[in-house]
Amino acid sequence: MNSKRTIILLASLSALLSSCTGSSNARLEAPTFEKASSPMHFTAYACPTVENWSGTSNNVNCATEEHYRKLAEAGFTKALALYEGAPGGARTTAEHVRKSHAAAEQDAMKILEQAEKFGIKYYVRDWSFYGLVKNYSDITTKEQYEEIIRSMLHEDNPYINSPSFLGNYGHDEPNYDELAKIKDQVEIYNRVMKELGKEGAECVINLNPSYVSGAGLNFHTYSEYVDYYFENIAPLVGYGSFDFYPFLFDYVDGSYMRQMYLYNIELFARKCKEGGYELRSYIQDKGDFTGTRDMCGIGDFRFQIYTLMAFGARDITYYTYSGEESESEGGFALMNFMDGTYNWTYDLAKKVNNEVHAFEDAYLSYKWDGVMYKNANILIDNQNFANLVDPLESHDRVSFGDVSEDTLLTSFKNDEGDDAFMLVNFTDPYFKKSDTVTLKFNNARGLLMYRMGQKMVVPLNNGEYTFKLYPGEGRFIIPIK
Repeated sequence: MNSKRTIILLASLSALLSSCTGSSNARLEAPTFEKASSPMHFTAYACPTVENWSGTSNNVNCATEEHYRKLAEAGFTKALALYEGAPGGARTTAEHVRKSHAAAEQDAMKILEQAEKFGIKYYVRDWSFYGLVKNYSDITTKEQYEEIIRSMLHEDNPYINSPSFLGNYGHDEPNYDELAKIKDQVEIYNRVMKELGKEGAECVINLNPSYVSGAGLNFHTYSEYVDYYFENIAPLVGYGSFDFYPFLFDYVDGSYMRQMYLYNIELFARKCKEGGYELRSYIQDKGDFTGTRDMCGIGDFRFQIYTLMAFGARDITYYTYSGEESESEGGFALMNFMDGTYNWTYDLAKKVNNEVHAFEDAYLSYKWDGVMYKNANILIDNQNFANLVDPLESHDRVSFGDVSEDTLLTSFKNDEGDDAFMLVNFTDPYFKKSDTVTLKFNNARGLLMYRMGQKMVVPLNNGEYTFKLYPGEGRFIIPIK
C-alpha cells in the first residue's frame, strides 16, 4: 500500500471513529439537575420494633443501632410504626387512652433514639389515636376527639421534640362513612400541632384500594370514596395515599395480576395532579392470607416501584418491612422481628431503593403528565391498559415502534416545559419475560436515561432507539435536542 493511500485511509478511519464515539457524544449536552429539596421517600411499614412488643409476643429487641443502620442502608428514609405502643389490657375507655399514650411515648423514644442516628423520620402509633373515629363506641363527637388528642399531644410529650419525629399514624383503609370523622380528626391534629410549633407534623391517612367494594365502602362507589377524600382531607394533609397489592397466587400458572392496578394508580395520579398533591402508595413485598403471593425475584420490586413512579409517586411504603416469618415459611417480609434475622428479599429491596436514589434528582425535577401504552398483540388487550380512563392517544415528542411485550410509557414535564418519560416492561415479573421496545423521538438527537440507577447518554439513529427491558424494569428517559 502506498503512503498516500495509507494516509487517506487512516484519516477516513479517524473521522469515522470520532463520529461514532467521543466527538458525536460530546455534542450531546445532557441536562444537569440540582439536588432535590426532599429525596424520593421509601417508608418501612412495621419497622424494627421493641422487645416483646405486645407483652406476649416474646420477640427479640430490634430497636437497635444495628437494625436501624440496615434500614438506612437499604434506602429507607421513613419508618411507620405498626407494632409499637401496645397498651395492654384495659377495662374502660379512659384507661385504654391513658395506657396507649404512655406506651406510645415509651416505645417511640426507643425507636427515635436509633432513627436519629441515621436521619430516618418516624411516624408514631398511639393506639388511641390510630383509628380514633371507630375504636370507641362512647367516643363519637368532635369535642371528644379533641380531648383525646390534646391529652396525647402536649408540650411535655417527649417524642414530638425529636428531630426524627415526623407525625402520627391516623387511619388505614377507612370506609366511606368514617371519612367525615377523619376530617375532624385531622383538623384537630393540625391545629394542636401548630399550637405546639410542630406545624409540619403529618397525620398518616391511607385509603382502600379499588378492589374493596360493597360493605367495605359502606356501599358507595370507589369514585365517590376517592372524591370525598380529595375534596375534604387531601387539602389538610397535602397528599393522596392508597394501597394496592397486584400479585395474586394462581394454582395453575403460579401468578395472576389484578386488573384494576393501573386504574387505581391513574385515578390517584390525576387527582393529585389536579390539586397539586403528592402521590403516595404502597407496594407488596410478601404474600398473605388474602391470596397475594410471595415475591419471586427483584423484578417484583422493580415492577411495582417503577410503575408507581411512572405516575409521579414520590413516597412508596413497603408492606411490610418486618414480620413474624422467615424465608423458609410463606408470607415472609424483609426481616423477621421474632429473631432479628433478614430474609433474601431485604437485599432485593436494598438494591432497587438505592438505584432509585441514584437518579432521584433528575426524576424529582419533573411532574407526571400523561399515560400511554402498547399491547404486544394488537388482538389481545392487556386488561390493565383497557381500564385506564384517560390515556393519551399520541404525544408530540415520542411514538411507539415495535414491542415484544405489553409496554407502559408515561410522560412528564418540568417547570420549563421540557419532556421526560418512564418506560416500563408491563408484564408480571413472575414469568421472567424481557421486553424489546423501539421508540421514535421527535426533535431529539439523543437521550439521557437512567437504567437501574446508572446514567447513560446515547445518540439516536433517525430519532429511534431500541430498549431491552428486563422483567419489571423501568427506564427514565429525557430527550436531548
